[in-house]
Order: sequence, then C-alpha cells, then structure tokens
Amino acid sequence: MKRDKFWGMAANVAKRAGATALIGALSVSLLTSCASTEEKKELLVPAVFANEVGICERGNLEKILVKDAHIEADYEILSFDADGYILEIFSRPGDKVGKGDSIAALTSADFMEIMELEEEIEELTKENKKRHDYLEAQVKLKEKDGENAAEERFTYEKEVALMDLKLSQKEERYEKLKSEDIGYNYIPAPGNGHIVAVTSTAPGSFITAGTPVAAIATKDSPKFISCEFISEKQSAAYKSYYAIINGTEYPLEYVPISKEQLSLLSAADKRPKTRFNFVTPPGDEVKTGDYAAVIIVVDKKEDVLTVPVNSVYTDKDGRFVYIMGDDGKKERREVETGLSDGARIEVISGVREGESVYVEN
Repeated sequence: MKRDKFWGMAANVAKRAGATALIGALSVSLLTSCASTEEKKELLVPAVFANEVGICERGNLEKILVKDAHIEADYEILSFDADGYILEIFSRPGDKVGKGDSIAALTSADFMEIMELEEEIEELTKENKKRHDYLEAQVKLKEKDGENAAEERFTYEKEVALMDLKLSQKEERYEKLKSEDIGYNYIPAPGNGHIVAVTSTAPGSFITAGTPVAAIATKDSPKFISCEFISEKQSAAYKSYYAIINGTEYPLEYVPISKEQLSLLSAADKRPKTRFNFVTPPGDEVKTGDYAAVIIVVDKKEDVLTVPVNSVYTDKDGRFVYIMGDDGKKERREVETGLSDGARIEVISGVREGESVYVEN
C-alpha cells in the first residue's frame, strides 16, 4: 500500500525544516489540548504549511511509532537427536562455517559406563592373571616338595573360577553396551554461513535429545527484521506493522520470541530483540545488514474528515479553527478533534467537507 500523499506532506516538512529527517517527520505524535490561563491562542504544533488556506477533506489517518531496525538472516536451531554427553563444541558465535563442518560432538549416554568398563576389565584381567600365577605357583611348590596339594589346588581352582566369572560378567555388559553404542554423534552445518549462538553447557555435561546446542544463519536463510524488544502484550494493542527499506514499503508480521530462542540468547548473554517476518519475502534488493525503519501503526482511521494540523488552535475554551469565507473574512468555529498523524488531524464535529480553513504560516 502506497502512501504518496503522506510522503508528500512529510517531504514538505523536511524541505522547510532543512535538517528535519524523514523519520522524524513520521514520528510526530498526537498532541493533547492544554488550557491557557490567558486568551492567548496557540497552534497545536509549529507551522509547517506555506499556504494560508487548507481544505476540510476526507482521508485516512494513522498514528505511528518508528523504530530503528536492521535486516538479518534467519537462523536454524541445531541439536543432537540422541541423549548423551557433550564431547566438545567446535564453534563460537561469529565463526564462519562451511556445509558439513562439525559444530559439536556428543558421546552416547552409556559412554561413561563403557569407558569405565574398559578400564575395569583391563585392570581385572591383570589382577586375575597375577593372582592366578601366584596360586598356581603355591600348588606346584607343594607338589615339588612331595606334599599333598589337593586342598591348595581346590582353593586355587575355586578362586580362579570366581575371578573368571566376575570378569566375564563385565565383558558381557561391555559387549552389550558397545553393540548399542552410537559412538560419536556430530552436528553438521546445514550450509555455508556463520554461527549465531552456542550453548553455555560445558563439555562432559549430559543433555537430552532436542536440547538447543547452537544456532546458524546460512546464505539461503530467509531474511527478517529485528529491532528493540516489543512484548506480546504491547504488540496486541497495535494495528499493524510495515518497514521502509531503501524507500520501499514492506508489510511485516510480528513474531513472538519462543522459549528456545530466549534460552539461546540468554546463553550467549544477548538481550532479546523483536523479530518481524516479511509478509512477502523480498528479493536481492534487500540485503543482510541494511537499515530499516519499522513503522508501528498504533491507531488508524479511514475516511474521516480532516484539516491541516496547523489550522487548529487552542485556548482556555477549547479547540477551534478559522473558517475562511468567500469574502476572505475569518469565522471562528469550535471543533472536536480526534486522531492525528502529525500532518492532518481528524475533526469529529464543527466543520463540513469542502470548507476552507485558515492555516498559520
């Protein structure tokens, strides 16, 4: 939706003010009336119109707020598909990665037990052999001396059987876990891009499948706009959003921040921002890093009677305008006003469509 008429008024403001920026003209808020203790008549805002006569005409009005924003590339949240222990995080926020590069590595949930069993089996095998050799030597020594070694041999065989049983039980458990072990589980980069955030969870920590580990933005990621935080409660009170990027208007859609995103941002020690998606994805003319002005439509009225905001005066009796007669004389007319966009203001009562009003210059 083009607002040629609106932009034309903003341009007139900028031209007269010299240093007044376009966005500054857009962000003028509706001013409330104030009673004066004297008969002094005051304009609602400083004069910006060069003509002395304005027309009462119907039109659309928007009360807006403007937020500075920038274009960013969307990011994908990466996680492991199995429970396990974090072995290592290979990337840091800001790192550039290529498609297939390993972002992080995970060991299986049974990895620690497997490692412990390996050490226990190795140690137990050494102890068993040492004990086996000692007991066998005792039996042979008695037999060499011609003594009856039947009791020693029985004790030797019983102890060896128990040692072998204990060892075989650990070996069976080890083999079972190894057969089910996933080994090392890696998170590969889905495409060329850069790392946006990584988890603060330390290596060696246990995590469950699906826990966010990192976020990556790739060259093929959809673009979006971010600006300072706007809560869902605030957003619910606004009418709509659009952005001005390089002079072109783009309708926007407000996106609430999810718990996963808040978790990642918190882990990276970053403040949350508000995200807006493009209703229609832009082309290559919009690039990551471009400046954008997010226009928040706080209130909107269509087909209402309006006059130039500079034609409305206020004194202790309220607001009024001067109606210009055909003879050039001015007639004071009390008015009730409503919404203003900073250039024109709604007149609820007091004037008729087509009437001319005096505009202070």
